[in-house]
Amino acid sequence: MTKFVFIAIVLTLVSTSVSAQSRSGNAYEFADMPSSSRQTALGGTHAVLGVDDINFAIHNPAQLRDTMHNSIGLNFTPLKAGIKSGSVAYARYVPQINGSVMMGVQYINYGSFDQTDEIGTEIGTFTAQEAAISIIYSHSFSRKFTMAATIKPIFSKLAEYSSWGLAMDMGACYRSGNQRFVAGMVVRNIGAQVKRFDEAEDSESLNTDMRIGLTYKAEHAPFRLTFTLKDIFHWDLSVDRSNKISFADNLFRHTILGVEFVPSERVFVAFGYNHRVRKENRDSSVGGGAGLSWGLGFRVAKIDISYGMGKYHTAGAANSITLSTNFDRFR
Repeated sequence: MTKFVFIAIVLTLVSTSVSAQSRSGNAYEFADMPSSSRQTALGGTHAVLGVDDINFAIHNPAQLRDTMHNSIGLNFTPLKAGIKSGSVAYARYVPQINGSVMMGVQYINYGSFDQTDEIGTEIGTFTAQEAAISIIYSHSFSRKFTMAATIKPIFSKLAEYSSWGLAMDMGACYRSGNQRFVAGMVVRNIGAQVKRFDEAEDSESLNTDMRIGLTYKAEHAPFRLTFTLKDIFHWDLSVDRSNKISFADNLFRHTILGVEFVPSERVFVAFGYNHRVRKENRDSSVGGGAGLSWGLGFRVAKIDISYGMGKYHTAGAANSITLSTNFDRFR
């Protein structure tokens, strides 16, 4: 545990310099969307997962380790109004540098829009897309401890306006000897917007965030619990700052809870709850399942297939499909 405490202190000190940034006006928010259906099913972007998930390493690079050598993952999430998002990732262990490397890409395509002049006359169409490239290096000090970092160029094009930024993620992960308990932390989006959409305007800040989480698999029961504390740098999550929410409500808005039924390594059924999503998006007049999520996954012909559904509002949900495999399985 001494190593893990030391890693926690280092990451906390590194992140102190960015802890004062405001949550308003952040650029490239799409990069915080779940990058796998398992994340979606468990309630959102956790700090750790209890299994090897190459797509999730985009959110915490310390989840990448040598057991994921030669793995590939694809994720696709169609959203409302023709918006499409997804991710792709590939990893290898490189003995020459005694670590694992991964290339991952997240993207979102907002589709095509009608372009009008100042009096509403249609003059054409325009498109909008954003993408983030994750270049990850991960080093395992032992079977239990892993540290990793991500260099992340981010690009955005909205009609004739374009912008790009450069960010860094730093993560650490501890696994117990029996691998049933996993704890980790990640500091995301340490960086800045390099090119602004409009050079006459001020640069937008990135959504720098610190997340701490754990997951535990019961020894004699097929259940795994996952817990994450996020938005640590930004304690007050009141939507209306003139109308403060209670301490308990604010605390739970920082948490994401998930539970999985895992009868075998090849099958899972997951459920999640995101209190912040529920409080900020539910329709109090009709109720609804905002903040709730679920999903399932299984292996077919050496390919892992999973589905996740996150209910974000009464009006609709996000449905995510993930395919992943390890090419070594086909040898």
